Amino acid sequence: MRRRKDCAARNRGDDSGTAFVESIVAAAIVALALGSTWRVVADGAARDRGTEARRAALLVAQSEMAAVGADIPLAPGDASGESGDMAWRVEITPYDENAQNNQVGELLRVAVSVWRRDGGPSLVTLQSLRLGSGTGA
Repeated sequence: MRRRKDCAARNRGDDSGTAFVESIVAAAIVALALGSTWRVVADGAARDRGTEARRAALLVAQSEMAAVGADIPLAPGDASGESGDMAWRVEITPYDENAQNNQVGELLRVAVSVWRRDGGPSLVTLQSLRLGSGTGA
């Protein structure tokens, strides 16, 4: 029986440093999991800010599109301005350069682009066709 006790004592001595190594490995795994979670949360927050900016830009674009014909003359040309932290531009061009103005009216292409006032690419671009004034014959 003495032999078994000596063998058990010897095995306990060999495992004395593994608890520390196991705790270090566990801490590294937890740190990797927390780092991955942080990246996912930060990416989600950035995407949410981008979505909110595009939503605000869409509201500005819809508002300016509605202003064409009321506040912005429905004639070929450009108009631009700012709304909050967004800048916008309305471009009105003839739909067909070769078309003759008739009694019904001229078909015009209206494009509204909105971007952040501090620069960057266009967040939203809306396009529409509008009927301008005719010759009235």
